[in-house]
Amino acid sequence: MAKDVLVLSWKYGGVREEIARFLESRGCRLAEREIVYPVTEDHLCELIRDVDGLVTGLEPVTKRVLAHANRLKVISTSGVGYDHIDVEEATRRGIAVCICAGCNNHSVAELAVGMMIGLSRRMLEADRAMRRGEWGRFFGQELWGKTLGIVGLGRVGKSLALLARAFNMKVLAYDIVWDITFANEHGISYVPLERLLRESDYVSLHVPLTPDTRYLIDERALSLMKPTAYLINLARGPVVKQSALVEALRAGKIAGAGLDVFEVEPIHDNPFIEFENVIMTPHLGGSTQEALERTLYLSLTNVTNVLNGLPAHCQVN
Repeated sequence: MAKDVLVLSWKYGGVREEIARFLESRGCRLAEREIVYPVTEDHLCELIRDVDGLVTGLEPVTKRVLAHANRLKVISTSGVGYDHIDVEEATRRGIAVCICAGCNNHSVAELAVGMMIGLSRRMLEADRAMRRGEWGRFFGQELWGKTLGIVGLGRVGKSLALLARAFNMKVLAYDIVWDITFANEHGISYVPLERLLRESDYVSLHVPLTPDTRYLIDERALSLMKPTAYLINLARGPVVKQSALVEALRAGKIAGAGLDVFEVEPIHDNPFIEFENVIMTPHLGGSTQEALERTLYLSLTNVTNVLNGLPAHCQVN
């Protein structure tokens, strides 16, 4: 009997026929559900009944949701972060939790560089001025030769470090796990977080959300940064204490910020709208066609492997 797989992530809505064919080739079938976005916890409790596998985006798979998952055997998120899944409860219920490691690191790293350039050259300010019919003068700064501090030298952090070489940037890294071979090969120095914050012209965050990284960048951390430095967050919103960042921007304690993630998503009553020196994007770091194809293939492979008694490629529990 074919196993039913619910593909929840809205990103794959345009390729459902391809998904169905892939699942059928592996003895599974696409669960047909009327999905209403954004998916609430109540809605997900209804959707998840009588399905064997789940492919999710950032929808919260809570303890309550899992209590309604009467047949669920495997969950694969279509990214690398899994803080939105109650892994402990899933493990207790014998449900495998998988991620798509290595699928979107280039996309996220490229967006980080784009934000760095956009902020440094004041591109959004210049664009808005021209749309108002103005012809202003906007002086910025080069990336060339500046210091980039990467907080979290994992897959995304390493991809960003390699891109930074094209700008002759000095790269500092902070991480709880060191890859000395990679660092030595590419001239990267591991340093304490305090030193990284003090010396970097750009601080780019690429850590998972854990109890240790929640509010890693708070008032004290921001006070250590140069007033000419920029903060880039493409990790998870709560890695940065939002109220502290707003205050730092208002006080001119840092030069600006690039934000792809926020404490609460989607963000409402957005306090960053007032700042010309902030670039915002709606959590689209991994939203490229190439990353989409890779994450779809790996997430479906993870799910169907488990349902067919095979090991998943990226299981976290």
